[in-house]
Amino acid sequence: MDGFQMQRALVNLINNAIEAPGNGQSVAVSVIPGKNSLRIAIKDNGAGMDSETAENIFTPFYTRKRGGTGLGMSIAKKVIDSHHGRINVSSKTGKGTAVTIELPYKSAAKRGFGS
Repeated sequence: MDGFQMQRALVNLINNAIEAPGNGQSVAVSVIPGKNSLRIAIKDNGAGMDSETAENIFTPFYTRKRGGTGLGMSIAKKVIDSHHGRINVSSKTGKGTAVTIELPYKSAAKRGFGS
């Protein structure tokens, strides 16, 4: 795993959750190990996204944030894809957004260990 790039992706995603507008906002980050993959969930109870924003969330340079570049989500997706992972974003206006990342474990044979 490219730790630097994965950190970059996670920082982008967590910052987005922190910056989501909302009253009494909270952000939850959880890491759930599974049998074949690691799941990371980032949830906020901010304003959520409208359907247009949700549809374009991974489009480079698309943003609704003041001062945003529109690159954070597209970079995060590219990093996660390069690690053969998946990213899913679900959002409801007024209810918040949940981002789920699933990263597969590599077997010892794939890493070059063992016989």
